[in-house]
Amino acid sequence: MGANLLQDTTGPAPELERLRGCTRFLGTLHLLGLDGPEAIDALTDLREIAGSLLLYSPPEDLGPLSNLTRIEGRLLVVAAPEALRGLESIQYVSGLWLYQSGFADFSWLPALAEIGASMIARRNAQLTAEALESFATSHVRGGAPVSLTNAVPKEPPDPDAEAVVCGQPDDLVIGPYTSVAGCTRFRGSIHLSDTTPGVLEPLSSLVHIDGSLTLFRNHTDDFTALRNLRRVGASFQMHLLEGPGLDGFDALAEVGELRVVSSGELTGFDWLPALTRVRESALMVRGSPLSMEAVESLLSRLDIGGETAVMALE
Repeated sequence: MGANLLQDTTGPAPELERLRGCTRFLGTLHLLGLDGPEAIDALTDLREIAGSLLLYSPPEDLGPLSNLTRIEGRLLVVAAPEALRGLESIQYVSGLWLYQSGFADFSWLPALAEIGASMIARRNAQLTAEALESFATSHVRGGAPVSLTNAVPKEPPDPDAEAVVCGQPDDLVIGPYTSVAGCTRFRGSIHLSDTTPGVLEPLSSLVHIDGSLTLFRNHTDDFTALRNLRRVGASFQMHLLEGPGLDGFDALAEVGELRVVSSGELTGFDWLPALTRVRESALMVRGSPLSMEAVESLLSRLDIGGETAVMALE
């Protein structure tokens, strides 16, 4: 049985129920927003995952996964508590990625014998450099890449110095966004459409998007999950935004192109305080209540490498 499944509810999910009794799953499991072990009770017989397993902000008790022994893709753990129970039988993973966990050691993986392809750790404040290096030395297959940068920076991390790179240039993520969790650099593009509170948290580690970022018809002004985002390589686009501004883009300093295709309810750009560089061009299609003064105020502080066009919708 195989498919890519998302579990983002607070109780048992129907899409996981069809895995009840399965011992090998051919896809990738994204598990987030779990209140407790009852949410994944259908996975009690699962022994192998052919794809990856993402645990985003998991509860301590993952008991239903206690029979899991092998993950042929990545085990990616983001924002975990100080301890996890239920993964004690895992013997092999292709990759182990840890991001912003509370772990002080690796006692939660006592049976793990081999990491076949890669180990990456970022901003796990309780894990010492010695503990990380010792674990990597004894578990990662020889020649496999290891990247361990564990200090918790006061400023957003430099995307080139300690990048966790995910995706391909042609990738377009529309949702869910869990495939980007733990990445600091995404090589593709992201489209945020009809966004509601909470769904963007898997993007919290992003610093650099190589492709485009599109904001379309948001239903919340809370974009604080993107608080670390500093660069958008291609186009930063806004369409039909709801509300006078957004919260969360304080670190965004550089974009390839700036496109305000339809300003919606925007009244200004004070929510982009760090934006100073547009490498190519800017297009502003302005409509009420966005004033020409607000547009000119933004453009006056931008270093724009190409042409600028401003049009008004009557």
